[in-house]
Amino acid sequence: MSKFGKYLFLVTGFAILATFARIPGAVINVRANNGGCSVASLKGTYGFNRTGVNNVVGGPIASIGTQVYNGDGTFGLTRLTRSDNGDIQDWTYAPPSVDASYTVDADCTGSLFTADGTKTNNLVVLDGGKRFFLLSEATGTIVTKEGIRLDEKDKD
Repeated sequence: MSKFGKYLFLVTGFAILATFARIPGAVINVRANNGGCSVASLKGTYGFNRTGVNNVVGGPIASIGTQVYNGDGTFGLTRLTRSDNGDIQDWTYAPPSVDASYTVDADCTGSLFTADGTKTNNLVVLDGGKRFFLLSEATGTIVTKEGIRLDEKDKD
């Protein structure tokens, strides 16, 4: 067998093995250990980063900050630094979003809503509420957000 044939054989074998083998840590389980999630899964202060393109503001956007999830389907105070198409707003405060809400279903997926009930984002709760991923649903945007709970004591 030629040298090329040996490499092809090894690569093909590895691809088949990777396809059918369950490699520990390679798959993230999005369900909580107790078999489900709820709005209480998101409770505490989360650090986040949000990036994407928002054609409403005219280009790329990015932000980092903290946001409080109350565990009852409502948001608390958000502190953030953001860039809208290069225009930097340094550590501004967003007003508390008491009129906005979120849902989390038992399968650990959920949504964010404005005060009038308009769905604005979809989310996935990870690691029993320690982290979440979010995708904006607004027209003209492609924006994602990832949050990580800052303090484990916040969950209680």
